Amino acid sequence: MEIIHFLLGANCDKDSLFRTPSLIEHSFRGTFQIGGESFTVERAGKEPAKVFLIDENVHFDLPTKTDKGSGRAYVSNTNWRIYLGHAMFGMPANVVGTVFDEPGTPTFRALFSYFARRWLSGAFSYPERQAEQQQRGDWQVNLSYLLGLDWQIPYQFQKVRERERTLEELKKAARGGAFGNVLGTVAELRPQVTIAETRADKLRAQLSSFEVLDSYRDLSRRAARLKSDMQAVGRESISLSETLEHLERAVDTERPPDHADLKKLYEATGIELPGVALRRFEEVNRFYDSVVVNRRAHLSREIAQTRQGMKENEDQLAALDRERAEILKTLEGRGALEDFITLQRDLATVEASAAALRERFKAAEVLEGESAQLDIDRAHLKRRLQEDHQLRAPVLEKAILLIADAISELYDDRTGQFIVEATENGPEFKISIEGDRGGGISKVEIFCLDLALLQIARDNFGGPRFLIHDSHLFDGVDARQIASALSLGARGAGQDMQYIVTLNSDIFDSLPLSGEIDRDQVVLSTRLSDKAETGGIFGFRFD
Repeated sequence: MEIIHFLLGANCDKDSLFRTPSLIEHSFRGTFQIGGESFTVERAGKEPAKVFLIDENVHFDLPTKTDKGSGRAYVSNTNWRIYLGHAMFGMPANVVGTVFDEPGTPTFRALFSYFARRWLSGAFSYPERQAEQQQRGDWQVNLSYLLGLDWQIPYQFQKVRERERTLEELKKAARGGAFGNVLGTVAELRPQVTIAETRADKLRAQLSSFEVLDSYRDLSRRAARLKSDMQAVGRESISLSETLEHLERAVDTERPPDHADLKKLYEATGIELPGVALRRFEEVNRFYDSVVVNRRAHLSREIAQTRQGMKENEDQLAALDRERAEILKTLEGRGALEDFITLQRDLATVEASAAALRERFKAAEVLEGESAQLDIDRAHLKRRLQEDHQLRAPVLEKAILLIADAISELYDDRTGQFIVEATENGPEFKISIEGDRGGGISKVEIFCLDLALLQIARDNFGGPRFLIHDSHLFDGVDARQIASALSLGARGAGQDMQYIVTLNSDIFDSLPLSGEIDRDQVVLSTRLSDKAETGGIFGFRFD
């Protein structure tokens, strides 16, 4: 199986069987009949990019080169695969510039792998997949091509899935915070954009009317000192007002003592202090009158001085207020250069934020619009797929009948059918055999599909005209079904095709085969055995 794939263009990376030390110096040859011509090719693990053409009498439509060491003609493995795709499956002889030059379109290697399934690739798990890791888009496109359906519809489905994955990754990253605040919904971002743009407009308006004043800082400090001075003058005026009120009350209460009281006091003094010479009462009375007059004069002077101080304070306060008002008027709409620069910097920051929000808003609109568009595209593609299945009903009917006939040949007590469904995720291909899934039924489904593809590919494109099954296909399959499958394969291949099975001879000999299979004609004449240490293949034993 690996040799056939190797000779028919399989990749040969560093882990390939043909790059192992035991085989890398060896070449492998194979003779194939393709397009009505028989030819032999050779390939080695040492130079896997070169496919040598052994039969020089056969002219191929290939860009050949000459090997400098041996002088033999060879073709690059890439061009070899292009040629095989053209000869076996009707693909363009030159894919450059065609739709087949795009990734995700039908390729020879993907198509051929249905006709030589490999166990190591996990090809025996699902009928529609020729490898365990084959992606949905790949098997949908290639099976559609083999069956004769419009393969470009599932190709477009794959494009939709890729867009959906990208969209989902972006949404997941937004939900998980991987992008910080880069993403958001349209509803969340709309108010943020509005607020940011409004703030930017206000800052632009302030800048447009802003005037730089060189003495701004001095005037600002002077205005602050004036305000402090005015507060100090105000406090002093309050103190003077309280002093004035006190002095005025003192003037009102300042008067000479009553004459009767004075006389009584005077007489008492004479009694209390006998022998002391006392002034005459009139002199005492005049003395008291002079004291009161002097006291009133003093208070009047104090009141006049206080009122003068209050007037001076009022004048000073008015002057300070006028000066401060003039300074504030000068500062109005103006500022220092550093304030202007700060304002410019603030505007730049706000404008950048507003621009980023606008871009996020547009991106959110695109993402939400893309999500809606993907739903529309998917529904449209499903409708196209339904129409294509209706238009190509004969193609589907042919595959359905081939598979149904194969199932009826293999089982007397079971029926089955091939179902091709147009879904919103592209075409679904399913073989359903009634009954439980035991007894290797899933493997039989693969056999039935592959045998149908062999005949359909021959009729549609010419095809490889051979089908190869590894013995792993029949693991778990009842011996009667294996025998029936071999007989059906022999009949289905007919005279112009081959059905090849890599089956151990002891298992083959135990099968209840009908007389239509001649053991001597179908079994390799050279036996490979691992019973003794000398047994093996290519001169060494495999682990």
